Amino acid sequence: GGVCWRVINNTCAASSQGPSQTSLRWFAENASEAVRQAIRGEAPAVAGVTIPGPSGARRAATTFFRVFLPVSGIGCLIYAFTHPDEEPLIPNKLPAHLQYLAAQQTENQEVITNWSGTHDARPKRYFQPETEADVEAFLRAAHQSQQQLRVVGSALSPNGLGLSGEGTLSMALMDKILNVDVEKKQVTVQAGCRVQQVADALKPYGLTLQNYASIREQQVGGFTQVGAHGTGAAIPPVDEQVVSMRLVTPALGPITLSAKDEPELFSLARVGLGALGVVTQLTLQCVPRHQLLEHTFTTTASEVKKNHSRWLRENQHLRYMWIPYTDTVVVVRSNPVSDAAAAVQGQAAAAAAAAQNEKQRLQPLRELYLSKVAGASASDAEHMSATMFRDALLAANPLNKDWVAAVNRAEAEYWRRSSGTRVGYSDEILGFDCGGQQWVLETAFLVAPSLSELPSRGSSRDMEYMETLLAEISRAKIPAPSPLEQRWTSGSSSALSPASGPPGSVHSWVGVIMYLPHEQEARDKVTAAFRQYSQMVQDKLMPRYNAVWHWAKLEPPVPGSPGAEAELGRIRKRLAARYPLKQFNQYRALLDPHNVLSNEWLERIIPRETDELRTQGHELGTHVVVVHDCMAVGQQQRADADARRIGVHYMQLQELCVALAVVLYVGASQVEQQPWHK
Repeated sequence: GGVCWRVINNTCAASSQGPSQTSLRWFAENASEAVRQAIRGEAPAVAGVTIPGPSGARRAATTFFRVFLPVSGIGCLIYAFTHPDEEPLIPNKLPAHLQYLAAQQTENQEVITNWSGTHDARPKRYFQPETEADVEAFLRAAHQSQQQLRVVGSALSPNGLGLSGEGTLSMALMDKILNVDVEKKQVTVQAGCRVQQVADALKPYGLTLQNYASIREQQVGGFTQVGAHGTGAAIPPVDEQVVSMRLVTPALGPITLSAKDEPELFSLARVGLGALGVVTQLTLQCVPRHQLLEHTFTTTASEVKKNHSRWLRENQHLRYMWIPYTDTVVVVRSNPVSDAAAAVQGQAAAAAAAAQNEKQRLQPLRELYLSKVAGASASDAEHMSATMFRDALLAANPLNKDWVAAVNRAEAEYWRRSSGTRVGYSDEILGFDCGGQQWVLETAFLVAPSLSELPSRGSSRDMEYMETLLAEISRAKIPAPSPLEQRWTSGSSSALSPASGPPGSVHSWVGVIMYLPHEQEARDKVTAAFRQYSQMVQDKLMPRYNAVWHWAKLEPPVPGSPGAEAELGRIRKRLAARYPLKQFNQYRALLDPHNVLSNEWLERIIPRETDELRTQGHELGTHVVVVHDCMAVGQQQRADADARRIGVHYMQLQELCVALAVVLYVGASQVEQQPWHK
């Protein structure tokens, strides 16, 4: 356009006339060629007047920028995609403190339900932090506003321990593997990592976790905070694998705990129930990855009693599944494969067992299903597993003792036909299918101070417990389905672990169960029956054997039900006799003075007398000094984190300003110096 206007002006000047119709007509006929000549850098002649073209220097500069700008732009784009900033200059969501303010105006609509569908909650405020700084900001906002903000993991706990109707902090997005130290055999992970994710990440390093529970979907934070466990009389619960941890508290911010750094608080916080702070990071002690040879077989109760002490000593992992109303006990024992030859032999035996017809193993369950369950079809039965058959069979008449006993007998025959061995890595072997949605109560109790002190002859405390439990089930005619699962661990140094005790002590864990059908009316009846079942265990067995609840399976009595307050008082009294709850609550008062991390479950099971604890908090002696030190450290860590965030944004702003300056300079130069067509 600029060249065209210059051509018109020169045409008019050459003819000493204004833009007459003649000159404009001539321009319309000849301007195209003149413009082409100008673009090529030539000097077009119009009406006898030569229009000067750009100089050589300008043509060189134009050529340079014509090449440099696209190349540099492409280079910048490639660099931006291959080297992304850790934090964007413009965040893709609001900062944590602004999210909290926004949540005050608009309530969350998402409902969180635990795996069994027995508990749910719709928190008013729901947040998903991505960094420890986010967790700190959310807790700081909740602390300042004195509102509850309960941490939740995978929501797998049968009793809904992590659920809250006020505020919820989900750790699902904090799921990174931070470091693997092969030399120390340790892994550092964020609390939201799932157990299977950690196991998979350790495989390339030849490492694995020391033990596993029945499933792998738990988040590591919740896995340790409730004191979960696997099985093995010489292997402690999973909380004992925690070497160090990062804990973000409402009052002090983030602190680091280990056996060297504040050991007393570390012992309480490893199984802290999410009440002392939000665990954001853990370092776990690992073991070399290894294969296990698993041997599954059935036997009688008398044979188990005769061989139990020897089996417990000889096997690294041992698990019993007692089947009520039968004389069948399923024994599952697993031991490390000693050499390659043993592994090959075990794999051959496993292959032979796998070659057996699965239909033959399932035949007792299938026949009962097709003959007794209304609407059952052979086509559906073709695709059902053993646990699916059991769930479907029990749902037909879940509270009929004789029917449940018939289902148990069919399952016992299935296990008899399934006897055999298999070989695999520990994270593949140590687990089993738990079946469908269920109510479950699990208790733990001391069996012996050490394995060497187990009686070689006669009955041990764990065998007496099972004999008493089976007798009470039979006496009360409880429709108890299979299995009654029994496992063992050694003692844990965590103060609130159900297996707390010396390292060599032996503890037994026993679970009772009832499966939930789909229909709501039937679910309600099973729920009522299970409350009676669990009450029998709590009244007849737990006091006698000084047993305590698995934290994730402790169900407080229903508010308003007959005798609820009296029963709740007995639960609190038993817990206070077993655990250092006074000390636990003193630390709660210091780390969370406004009860931010609490929920209804905690308030009912471990209530705290706020006024009394505020006074006691000043009587912690040397611990007060440590807490003040932790506060200073926490404040410094928060300041450092803020400085790092400000520094990152400042650097990004510098980069943007430099880029804008270059663009504006080049653009202005081009506008001012170059012809418009350039």
